[in-house]
Amino acid sequence: MIYWDRGMNVFGASITSSGDGVLSLLKVACSDPGIPDLAGRLVNVFNRLEIGENHKIVLAARFDGAICMELELPKLPHHEMRKALDFELPRHIPVPIDEVIWTFRTVSEGGAGKGAAQSKVRILSVSRKVWDTTISSVAASGIKADVMTHPVMALRNLPSDPEELLDNHDEMGKALSSLSGSDAGPGKFAGLDVISGLPDEQKTGLLVCLLVGEFILQENVSSENLNLSHLPDSMRPQRFRAIRYSAAALFMLVLVLAGTLIFRSWLDARDRYGKIIAEKQRTLAKIDEFKQERLRNKKTDELVKKIRDSNPGNPEVILCLQLLSQKLPSNMWITMFNSRDNEMDVTICTMKDKDAQADLSKLSSLPNFSSFSIRSTRRDGDGTLTIFVHIVYQDKLKRQKNG
Repeated sequence: MIYWDRGMNVFGASITSSGDGVLSLLKVACSDPGIPDLAGRLVNVFNRLEIGENHKIVLAARFDGAICMELELPKLPHHEMRKALDFELPRHIPVPIDEVIWTFRTVSEGGAGKGAAQSKVRILSVSRKVWDTTISSVAASGIKADVMTHPVMALRNLPSDPEELLDNHDEMGKALSSLSGSDAGPGKFAGLDVISGLPDEQKTGLLVCLLVGEFILQENVSSENLNLSHLPDSMRPQRFRAIRYSAAALFMLVLVLAGTLIFRSWLDARDRYGKIIAEKQRTLAKIDEFKQERLRNKKTDELVKKIRDSNPGNPEVILCLQLLSQKLPSNMWITMFNSRDNEMDVTICTMKDKDAQADLSKLSSLPNFSSFSIRSTRRDGDGTLTIFVHIVYQDKLKRQKNG
């Protein structure tokens, strides 16, 4: 708790709560009156409290011109109550509503009986100009805070003059006793001996810190409900940086490892995909080879059948075909023939036609053939080149004479 009064005197107290509800006053600090500005005094108190990352920091200020009131309104949920107050407040605040910031909390709700449907709501409004000036002073000090409020928001009962109460040491002790529900005054706190020898002015300021701190810790209320307005992000504390940085570093490491794993998986998948494509191409080539072999076999079967059906009285045809098949390149095969006298028409097929005609032209020089000519060619749908050849061959008697 850090609080400053209308004279810009700053007071601070570090308070903790044990499990049995006993509050402990760990450390207190009062600003040096020799420091001229509010920002410097805030820094002075803040540093002396030795605030750690696990502390929740609440600022309480005596805003100039602050207006605090209580209204009886129907029982409503929190967000509905804020909407209702948007319509109700212009009738109770003597300045335009857009020139102030305000907050509220429900002080009490009616029980069974006549007032069961009513709630008592405390509203605090502050001029935007005053709020902005205070925020500037706090921001200039460089300290961080979770909440900024006014001490009157922590009072159980709103007195007729709350500003006078906050400056009165005796009344503050009574208010603290009333808030804790104990007749023993602030004896609910352990460690109060640290303020026993201080002047009354400092005691009063520290009692305000205890008042607000006890309200937050004992009444089980969220300090956000006391916040006048959301503080800028630059003024909010950055807690557990080491843990966050470690978490960020761990997250980055996980991202790097995940990226590496994904990249490695992508490379493996790409390699497997390449192997599959290569195997597919090899399989397709093998299938194509089988198809060609099947086509050759089919053509050969047809040729054999043709030879069987030929006239057995003309053996020169068989000799000519035998010679021709021996001289043909390995990528060519005979599919059909037709003979008459010493002439023969032959159909030759090939899949590699780049040098086919040149290879066939060489056969014209064979002594067995009087004439060897290519009549025409045809490209089939499966890519096969069909060559139609006319051959005039010499019979046995002519070959003997030539020999």
